[in-house]
Amino acid sequence: MSFDPQSTLRPLRQRAADVEALRAGAPAAALVVRVARASEATLRRMLRDDPTAPVELRLRALSHDDLSTPDLLAELRRRNRLPVELAAAFHDLDLACERISGGADPAPRDAQLAVHVADGLQAHILSFPADGLLKDPAAPDPDEPVLVGDDEERVHAVPPSRRRRVPWETLLALGVLVLLLVLAIRMRGGDDGDLRRGEAALRAGRVAEAEAAFRAYADEHPREPRPRVYLARIYRQAGRLPDAEREIQAGLRAAPQDAGLHTERGYLLLDAGRAADAVPVFRRAVLGDSTSQRAWAGLVKALRASGRPTDADQVLRRAPAELRALIRTADAAAAGSAAAVPAGAAPAAGAGQP
Repeated sequence: MSFDPQSTLRPLRQRAADVEALRAGAPAAALVVRVARASEATLRRMLRDDPTAPVELRLRALSHDDLSTPDLLAELRRRNRLPVELAAAFHDLDLACERISGGADPAPRDAQLAVHVADGLQAHILSFPADGLLKDPAAPDPDEPVLVGDDEERVHAVPPSRRRRVPWETLLALGVLVLLLVLAIRMRGGDDGDLRRGEAALRAGRVAEAEAAFRAYADEHPREPRPRVYLARIYRQAGRLPDAEREIQAGLRAAPQDAGLHTERGYLLLDAGRAADAVPVFRRAVLGDSTSQRAWAGLVKALRASGRPTDADQVLRRAPAELRALIRTADAAAAGSAAAVPAGAAPAAGAGQP
């Protein structure tokens, strides 16, 4: 399936002079905006020109109304077309573009960020196969052995005449074992029984019972990230931050791209007073799951806590509509409570806490 890097890079190549001007230290505002928009146009062409993507998705790729910027990044990540570091850098540049377009002065790092993204995109896109052939990320690996039916005209590794038939007694024994296994799973409440019991206990406030169930499920399914997320949340809310970090790291070793683990790690960093460090962690979570309200809410909170309210407002405008409504309602309620406190009075204990 053919892909033409030169065609994909055309919007960015047309801004080569702007990139060089930024590299030379020219005034940044208009240049950063133009390079940011050219970078997004390049990413959209990258998805549109991907012959392995569904036709409907390729048709939506060039329209911001049909495919928002967060969804564009999430789709490129899902299809393994964009490294997470480059996706995060572009996300920062896009925020800077919106901030500058809204009338704010460019930050000192915005010009460097624009150059970094432009250089990174060109290097990444030019690294695709020289023959222009892209592999469909959902397609099977051609190097893997293919199972061939008896009726297909293929060369068999073992001639049919030499195949060994499995005795019927062996088949019967296997059938009995499978039946016993199914019955055992049903008696236990299903393979995810511990996970579901843990979720039910957590909803009911039975934290110790939930912890035991999640621990049992994690021990039986060491590569499954969900019980680690729950355990980390339980430990974090109990103030056991090192235990929460241990669970998150164990989960990330098995599932390094899991958005839920990155979301929980962001909240752990917030609780540890490291809001600035939490921002890129939440951003990675949003890139991994653009529908996660917890990830979006964490990103907004981390930006506000690290002294970046303008960036937080820009992120909030892109967040899911339900979350926008919840946060704005909470902000209005907090503003009303603050106005009702007499001058010089101390705020109530716990005010402003999540």
